[in-house]
Amino acid sequence: MYPATPYGHAIAATEIVCGIAFTAILTGLTFVRFSRPRAKLLFASNPVVAMHKGKPTLMLRLGNGRASMLMDGVAKLSVLLSEKIAEGKPFRRAQELRLERARIPVFPHYWTLMHVLDERSPLHGYDAARMIEARALVFVTVGAHDPTLATVVHDIRSYRPEDIRFGMRYRDVVTFAEDGTMVADMSRIGELEPDVGEHQESGWTESEDLEQTR
Repeated sequence: MYPATPYGHAIAATEIVCGIAFTAILTGLTFVRFSRPRAKLLFASNPVVAMHKGKPTLMLRLGNGRASMLMDGVAKLSVLLSEKIAEGKPFRRAQELRLERARIPVFPHYWTLMHVLDERSPLHGYDAARMIEARALVFVTVGAHDPTLATVVHDIRSYRPEDIRFGMRYRDVVTFAEDGTMVADMSRIGELEPDVGEHQESGWTESEDLEQTR
């Protein structure tokens, strides 16, 4: 079968061009969708406010859910507060929260972000009720380099004021096997316990042994 008139030739040529273009576009979109690397970061369900070195500290734990190690991890922690301007109108303002450690050279398993609630903090003097009153929305952005794929991965997570747990802290996720090997249980990344007494929570606790097993 083949076109027998000029109109048939025009329709066949149009179908050929449209068919090739449709196939190329569909193939490109499919490739981009499935080839885009995902960060696969694990975030704790709740940020906590616990005592660290004698000061109340906002903490957020996140873990590396990838099979490979991430490098040059960078994190930014911010809060969106509801305030009233001089005219009495509500105003939402985002402020960055200073982290004790905002960058790590190696991100093998987990990382605890810490922001001290001192006089320099926008959240100084805040408790659970005031967080809710100010509609404080805490959000974190994380970026890291994946040497396996030779690319940079990103992820973002936000938390409502009701998600923040005061007077709680994270349980240790690292245990020791019978042979003395350190084991990190990533399923416990967000487990909490009451903040009783001083607890030395490190912002990066895996530098001693990079060959830990999950």
